[in-house]
Amino acid sequence: MKYLNYNEKLERCYSAVIMDVMDRMNFRVQCMEPAIRPLVPTMRTWGEAVTMYFEAVVEVPEHPFQLEMEVLDGIREGQVIVCQCNAVSMSAVWGGLLSNAAIGHKAAGIITDGGARDYKEIVDLNFPTFCKGLTPYDSLGRMDGKGRDIPIVCGGIRVNPGDLVFGDIDGVVVVPREIVKEVIERAWEKVQGENTVREELRAGASLVKTFEKYGIL
Repeated sequence: MKYLNYNEKLERCYSAVIMDVMDRMNFRVQCMEPAIRPLVPTMRTWGEAVTMYFEAVVEVPEHPFQLEMEVLDGIREGQVIVCQCNAVSMSAVWGGLLSNAAIGHKAAGIITDGGARDYKEIVDLNFPTFCKGLTPYDSLGRMDGKGRDIPIVCGGIRVNPGDLVFGDIDGVVVVPREIVKEVIERAWEKVQGENTVREELRAGASLVKTFEKYGIL
């Protein structure tokens, strides 16, 4: 919710340019592992991270799906759910009904290092869903939510509540909340610079001279 004011600029950004900016700021390991992919290539998501932590279980808990329901009921416009699934076997932490609930609360997307299911329904809804894979297995009796709004590690990257997460077909990047404003401003400037470089290169300009001029490649 707190990053909604940046939507116009973030709409024009992409994961690679955001990572380029963080590289220059010496935040060089901020990309989740490449196995976490959007269900379809055109899906994009960005927003304030709301975190959930799941662990493997062997029995159906007394109150199944309690954490997911509480988080979805409290989600705010523009927030992105980020889930760490600490389990060896993959099961679906996300599906069609949760996607409907997320849309009803104007959530911006879901990112998880676990699985998802109900592919057709989610794609028809066009709800941005980034996961490690698809599976018919429900999480019921296989994983259970153990914590929310806490630091987690998703796709090998630490995510704190309130960090900015940005996902597209190239991958998912995590921007620590303390540098979000600076990263967005720098990324916006770089996007505009890259557009100029593209035009000059298409017109036949030298790569060497263009790089010397703009420092962008």
